[in-house]
Amino acid sequence: MKLTLDHTQRLNLHALLGAQRADVGSIRTIWALQDKLALNAEQEELIELKREMVNGTERTVWNPALSLPAQDFEFCDVETTRIKAAIQTWDSYTASADRRWLQPLVNLLFPADVG
Repeated sequence: MKLTLDHTQRLNLHALLGAQRADVGSIRTIWALQDKLALNAEQEELIELKREMVNGTERTVWNPALSLPAQDFEFCDVETTRIKAAIQTWDSYTASADRRWLQPLVNLLFPADVG
């Protein structure tokens, strides 16, 4: 499946995948997906991305006034299934804050029944 993702979607999917509980084989799949989604050093610098430790957990922040062009990613069926599972099982979304980056993914990955 081909997805066009902006930097916000990439960063949030990276974090969402990293929060999954899984066996060793699945963790390797998750790490490979995270590596595919990760921004390179130049992209991180362009959006002023910073990593902070908050209560022992790393979190990323960036300048919301800056952006990167969306980028196309091709995911195999296993990767698409892993992304769908991460989205379906996450229970800490906020309706307004996450809508901008999440809604386009939900619309593509979970099309509404037509009928």
